[in-house]
Amino acid sequence: MNTFQRLVAFYGLQVELLRKWRPGRRALIRRGIVTFVVSFLSLLAVVALLPSVTATNAGAIALAVIVLAVLNVLIRPVLLALLAPVSVILVVIATLIWQVGSFLLLGPLVPGFTIGNLGAAIVGSFVYAIVNTFLTALLSIDQDDDSYYGTLVRSLAGRRADVIRSDKPGVLIVQIDGLAHPILTHQIRAGRVPVISDWVRSRKMTLDRWIALLPSQTSASQAGILHGNNSFIPAFRWWEKPRGRMLVSNHPEDAIEIVQRASDGEGLLSNDGASVGNLVSGDAVRSYITMATIKDKSQGLGRSQTFFSFFASPYGYLHTLVLTVGEIVKEYVQANRAHRRHVEPSMHRGMPYPVARAATNVALRALSTSLVIEEMYRGTPVIYVDYTDYDEIAHHSGPERGETLDALDGVDLVLGALEKAAADAPRPYKLIVLSDHGQSLGATFLQRYGKTLQEVIAERMGGASVEAATQPADTWGPVNAALSEAAQAGHVTGAMTRAAFRGRTVDGVIQVGDSEESKPEEGGGAEKAPPELVVCASGNLALIYFPRLPGRVSLETIEATWPGLVSDLARHPGVGALMVRSDGHGTIVFGPEGAHYLADDRVDGDDPVAKYGEYALAGFQRVDGMEFCGDLVAISLLESETDEVAAFEELIGSHGGLGGAQTQPFILHPSEWPVDEPLIGAEAVYRQIRRWLEAAGIPLGKPAAAPPEPTPAAIATAPAEP
Repeated sequence: MNTFQRLVAFYGLQVELLRKWRPGRRALIRRGIVTFVVSFLSLLAVVALLPSVTATNAGAIALAVIVLAVLNVLIRPVLLALLAPVSVILVVIATLIWQVGSFLLLGPLVPGFTIGNLGAAIVGSFVYAIVNTFLTALLSIDQDDDSYYGTLVRSLAGRRADVIRSDKPGVLIVQIDGLAHPILTHQIRAGRVPVISDWVRSRKMTLDRWIALLPSQTSASQAGILHGNNSFIPAFRWWEKPRGRMLVSNHPEDAIEIVQRASDGEGLLSNDGASVGNLVSGDAVRSYITMATIKDKSQGLGRSQTFFSFFASPYGYLHTLVLTVGEIVKEYVQANRAHRRHVEPSMHRGMPYPVARAATNVALRALSTSLVIEEMYRGTPVIYVDYTDYDEIAHHSGPERGETLDALDGVDLVLGALEKAAADAPRPYKLIVLSDHGQSLGATFLQRYGKTLQEVIAERMGGASVEAATQPADTWGPVNAALSEAAQAGHVTGAMTRAAFRGRTVDGVIQVGDSEESKPEEGGGAEKAPPELVVCASGNLALIYFPRLPGRVSLETIEATWPGLVSDLARHPGVGALMVRSDGHGTIVFGPEGAHYLADDRVDGDDPVAKYGEYALAGFQRVDGMEFCGDLVAISLLESETDEVAAFEELIGSHGGLGGAQTQPFILHPSEWPVDEPLIGAEAVYRQIRRWLEAAGIPLGKPAAAPPEPTPAAIATAPAEP
């Protein structure tokens, strides 16, 4: 189809949508009236603010609004049709030029309306767009799921050549990162999350709890849920002595390795599925903003047409820009208010965190939603998307603070939009909503005691050299993934992204924001001796290694090398449980006033394991059996009155260890799909969802290739049957 034919089809589709738009003609007329009023007020603001832009009367302003609308309807699709296949960035540039050009045309086309010069057209067009965007957002008539342009984009996606049309349901799995079951149920009772509340109260969906066994963090949970295997992941970060290196789950090369170790080719997304915004891929055929695939040039945003939706509606980029700036301002206001009110625990929330929050809560949420809708309108059998908004804000504000719950409400609205979008998809969709873990509140170890855990241990060792991994690791991960995938795209988009972030690119991966701990070189060898001490923190879980001592170092060896180290650390007020393997007694979990011997499930004194919950013992045993378990494994204190913990990294909302709600994620599923085994651990969630998928006619694994037909030569040389 040539460009002219595409344009004719595009305009034909617009006429068709105007004729049978799902919300109805009255809604279309009502929306048109409100949009006209907003545009009139926006242009009136331009005339009032800029002396070089004048109008003789209100009629001239009204006519100018109509002319702008007509010009956008007629010309904007031409720009999209010509430039969208070449580069998104060219669409941005052309849109900006056209925005100014359309303002310049108002002078000769509208009697009584004057644009003084090019500068006035530039400034006026942006003032108009910004005011229009602000009023649109204020009145909630922006690009929601029922908007004309939203319907247009979905209909365009539905006319692709690769659409799968089927009566069999597809499944959309939405992960709300970090949301605990008890917090969600409390919000339902409090009158928030109206979409989820309606699903639960109408019995359309059933809300269940599942247990995140130690370690309660994203890479372990996602590897378990998406691949059915997380048996080798002891924490978000861990040290591998044979290779002399640290593995960090959200480093691209390490995420790739996690998938290689976890995958058997039958992940939840292996049957032509799509991954959006995850750490691991689930064996997806298409992956977007997924850490394990951002180095794969055959994957990522370069394969998506979803950017089109961003520019189909006028002023879409300014809409995102205004909301992003508003989110930054909101973070400063909320942080200052919390500081004035002496809200505790609290932490520093200055730059660059406000930018990271805005990017996650606005731009990435919108981008992920557009990608999901694009895949739904392709008819993709299984889609898995991770929304990190709630988790990111909960880390810095606390899992039950007002700003965090506002982010949860925002994700709830997205769920409503996705449900509406499914009504027009080429196949019916079932929704599963779940979390990968919860979060637990608490002042950090450093805030409580003035020293980090690694400083406490290093001092007790006499000033050991330390390789610490205790800085927050995932704040910029999704942003870096999106930028890195944009840089991998072809044509002008990729080239301009690469040029803009050349100084922030390492091995093809863009890294913005504060960098995490420096990653040690593999091997070390003669050039670089390994450190004496490595501390890897995942919330209130810490894996402690002594890299210069081979293998898993026993209690007896540690005591012979640093007498009293284990007992002193076990009695530290910030440590609630300390696991170590003994040559004579097997693995022991020490506490301040007792010990639990795992081999024979024997307790001396106060049990340090029991206070962490029913499944804490299973968690300790699980990590103890892993190849790269720490020489020491520490869990922080747990405040019995408040269920607060003391993270070993600088986040007041944390997860990864034990204590509080961090091990209590949820799963919300169609009521006709029962849970038929206890969901203890992420691997159990994989098995349950797999059974649901197979019952819905979605087998996992890529179809096996048919065996080749035997050639005459092969037949001639084959051994005779007995």
